[in-house]
Amino acid sequence: MKQGRTHVTGRIDYMFDTPELQGTKLGQETFSITRFADGRVIQRALCRINRPSLDVERDSVMAVNANWQPTEAFVRIETGGLFTGSAWYTFSATQAECAAETVIEGRNNYRQSLDGPFSFCCHALVGDAWMIAAGDPGHDGKRDRWDLLTSTLNKSGASGPALAHIPYGIERVGRETLTISAGTFETIHYRCGRTDSAATIADAPFDYHIWVSDDPYRICVRSAYPGASKYELAELKIED
Repeated sequence: MKQGRTHVTGRIDYMFDTPELQGTKLGQETFSITRFADGRVIQRALCRINRPSLDVERDSVMAVNANWQPTEAFVRIETGGLFTGSAWYTFSATQAECAAETVIEGRNNYRQSLDGPFSFCCHALVGDAWMIAAGDPGHDGKRDRWDLLTSTLNKSGASGPALAHIPYGIERVGRETLTISAGTFETIHYRCGRTDSAATIADAPFDYHIWVSDDPYRICVRSAYPGASKYELAELKIED
């Protein structure tokens, strides 16, 4: 490990999962991850979505501590080739703060009180993996509620950014070995989704699947909204 850190780079392809467009590419994400000897990790992602009705380019940076709890983040969004907004986030054990400037809302500051563990969704796929790492229920078949903060409630991450809270749940399905174009990976399969529309967490419609590498980097190897879209690691390089 050079100077107490390891550097990882890669690419995730975004694809349709509908019968008529099965496997057609709708975008991609290039990313880098730096892991430090004390357990801190930083990710940087450039995400592009190229649907005919939605052209999004999003830059994001997120830092977490050794327990995968976010400490700071930055998100910048362009839609249709035009600036939409940017925001800077800081997190402590008791509060999340956001300073944002967007075309629609102008300049705003947001605060959210925190009481216990939480995670942050910056809408990059590498960010989804860390969101799951922070909220891992710990046992196969177990579901847990989780405090999830996010830069936008838009599923494509195409609005804001600001600071919002989502009632969320995560289920750990179990370990799976996946062989894809980027190689063979030992992963942990999770299902997750919002819990506010269900009477109990057991009834919540966990429609998002994600397979996260079972290693110190916790990389999104594959994820999917079955029947709509899917995402798969296409390239990966680790520099010790």
